[in-house]
Order: sequence, then structure tokens, then C-alpha cells
Amino acid sequence: MNLIDPAITDFYNQSCEDSRLKTGLGPLEFERNKMLITAYLGQMPLRIADIGGGTGHYSAWLSALGHKVYLVDPVPGHVQKAQKKAKGGSVFSCLLGQAGNLPFENSSFDLVILHGPLYHLQRQEDRLQAIRESRRILRPGGIVLGFAITRAASTLAALNTGLIHNPSIFQMCISALITGEHDAPEGMQGILSRAYYHRPNELKEEFACCGFNVDAIHAVEGMAWMDNSFFQSWADPLKKARLLELISLTELDSDLLSLSPHMMIAATLEL
Repeated sequence: MNLIDPAITDFYNQSCEDSRLKTGLGPLEFERNKMLITAYLGQMPLRIADIGGGTGHYSAWLSALGHKVYLVDPVPGHVQKAQKKAKGGSVFSCLLGQAGNLPFENSSFDLVILHGPLYHLQRQEDRLQAIRESRRILRPGGIVLGFAITRAASTLAALNTGLIHNPSIFQMCISALITGEHDAPEGMQGILSRAYYHRPNELKEEFACCGFNVDAIHAVEGMAWMDNSFFQSWADPLKKARLLELISLTELDSDLLSLSPHMMIAATLEL
């Protein structure tokens, strides 16, 4: 039984999500996401729901910090790999499930992380249901951290690589820019199959209409990925530090959010 669109399951079955954060721009995304999540952890060990947690990279990290973590993902292969990580020393729970129907009690978590649902669910009603479910399982005063893809992400990447002049890629980018709906051209491997790309204000509105107080929207990669020697720079400690400083200085600038492939919204459930 498919818990999500079969095209998305097929994409992940054909790709290697477990190694994605170790290659390309993945290390930048992973390091920045950990920095952003850390800013909202506070001092106490928390009960955390990692929804769309993939193969468990973030759950393993959070569990090693002492938090009680529950990973939920709709792709069986992801859950199996996460279970192996959980048995390897970082103890956390792994469950097969979907963001719109979580197997948890009301008000049972301090923090909910939405990693994939906001961009894998193209229909707004499905995204809102996922946000409402995160609200349901959060305790009063709890925080949700939601990760989304920015509206121009594919277009900027296609411009950077020259792929914008491929007619199929061009049409894919135009569709995302106009409607927010991203669909990979048929037969092109390695491109996210189906997704929704947000504008920052739209992301805020979706959380606000579900009863959250929006605290902030942060750029994840910011402009750093546009360094034309990024991989050499990331391998140089001094240049890497400079890139991270640039991101930190600009991450809350709403005028620059569209230059970052990903953004993270932080929202609080009123006491």
C-alpha cells in the first residue's frame, strides 16, 4: 500500500536518500539544518516527532543529544534504513506512516519537525492536514519546524548549471514559478519527481490558518551555494566559516529568502 504518491515512492526507490546529505550541496543543507534546529531545542531533553524523517540522519543526531525521538516516514525503505541506524547506537523509534494521520496522542510532543511533507504534498488541503496534525500532537507552547522548498529553487539551479536551455527543464521551471507545482520531466533521473515550491508569505499563511503563531522563517543554504567554487570553498575551513557567516547574517532577510533552495519556518502553539 502506498502512503504517498507512487511517483514519489518510485523516486526514492531509484535514488539514494541515505547518502544525499553527504554529497553535492547535501553537507551544507545538513549542517545548516542542524544549526537551525539547535536554536529551537532549548536546555531540556525533548520529546520530538521527526515527520518525513527519511533514513534517520536527524533522528540519530537528536537522539544522541539525549532527546526522545520518534521518526515517521511513508517510504518503507527509508524506515528500514532508519531502524538500522537506531540499532547502531542512537536509539529512536521508527514508524511507517504519513504526515496527515499520525499515530500519536494529542499534546504528546514538545517539538515537531516536518522535513518532507510541506514539499511532497502538492495539494494545499493535504499540506494543511499535515500542519493540523502537527498542531494536534504538540503540547501548548510547543514548536513546529517546517522545511520547504522556495519557489525559484529549480530555476536558479537550472540557470547555474545551464540546464535552463533544455526545453523540458525550462517548462518544468516555468510551471514551478507560476503555480508552485513541480513535476520532473519524464525519463530524467535524479530530479525530484513531484513537489510543491512555496513563497515565504504563502508558507506563513498556511501555518497561521492552522492556529500557529509564526516566529520566523530562516534561509537554510542562503546564497552560499552560489559560490562558483563552492565545493573547494567548503573543503577550506576558513572559506567554509566565511560562507556560514554570510548565511547567518542574511538568513532572516525576507528579501533574500528566494535565493535559498530551502527555508525553515518556526511556529509556536499558543499556551
